[in-house]
Amino acid sequence: MELQTIVYGTTAYKETLALRNRVMRQPLGLNIADEDFFKESQALILGAYEASQLLGVGVMSQQEDNWQSVDYLCVDPEIQSRGVGRQLLQKLEEIAQEAGAQGVWLEARVSAQAFYEKLGYRAFGNIYQMAHAPVPHIKMDKRFE
Repeated sequence: MELQTIVYGTTAYKETLALRNRVMRQPLGLNIADEDFFKESQALILGAYEASQLLGVGVMSQQEDNWQSVDYLCVDPEIQSRGVGRQLLQKLEEIAQEAGAQGVWLEARVSAQAFYEKLGYRAFGNIYQMAHAPVPHIKMDKRFE
């Protein structure tokens, strides 16, 4: 597996939207095309590839107070549990640390909370639903030492 930076607006970027739509929106009866992704023009977008096939994507953006946020972490369900999400997240964390970030935070689906906890994230606040992803979410963070 190879991790590659993806440029916003390219064909590769459009493939990430298709994957995210199939995995994260269509099962909820939603369409990712109804959302505005312009903020990702300033984000770091990493794709996980095997034989030029997109397996997963991670999107990270700079936040206030020297924190980074993982805005998306999405892996093709057919290959989940093969470590793709873990590798994407660890690479995003590494990049955030190299940039001097204090840590990383994210809004996890409650169904994925245990995955993040295994990787050192802690949940905080109350469970809520996002308008564009109406399933239970929880905020989580990981501080760098």
